[in-house]
Amino acid sequence: MDCCPINTVNIDAVIALFLQYKYPALVVLSFFEGPYMMMLSGLLLKLGVVALVPVYIALSIGDLLADTVWYYVGYHFGNRFVHRFGKFFDVDAERIESAKELFSRHRKKILLGSKVTAGFGLSLATLITAGIVRAPFWEYLALNFFGQLVWTTVMLSVGYFFGNLYIAIDNVLGKIFIVGAAVLVLYLLLRIARRIGRQAKDSLANK
Repeated sequence: MDCCPINTVNIDAVIALFLQYKYPALVVLSFFEGPYMMMLSGLLLKLGVVALVPVYIALSIGDLLADTVWYYVGYHFGNRFVHRFGKFFDVDAERIESAKELFSRHRKKILLGSKVTAGFGLSLATLITAGIVRAPFWEYLALNFFGQLVWTTVMLSVGYFFGNLYIAIDNVLGKIFIVGAAVLVLYLLLRIARRIGRQAKDSLANK
């Protein structure tokens, strides 16, 4: 008796659907995984799948929507959310208190630098704390936007660079290696950004 899956995924159909709705899809995907989608978009840009201005706008919208959601989570649910669900997002009361202390003295610096340095080493705590302390929303959004311009440019550039290598290599193992190297570079960039962020946080805390 032949055994076959009840539901089969038509990869070609999925790809075709993505190509048809690529920019709305990038908005949604960057909402959940901003850095990874930014770098992947750099590769897609090199391959000619997306255009620079629309992809930049799509990535910015998705990432800023995520920032907005976390702001309102902090604004409306605050410490209750942290106590109940913080462990799932690597956020705890200690990080929130640390962010609060920095916000009280260096709010604009923290907001402007949070994107570039991956949240000053505080990750989502920075975004949630902005809502908890009732930071002015439009100031929060504007400063995050300017910080994100730098971060998105860096990620797109890295993806574009690896796109050049991906195209230049004509064997499967080489392409797999390039993809793996790209993921490793992204991981290292995030680690470096967070380390710089923690150093900046410590420097601000001592002022």
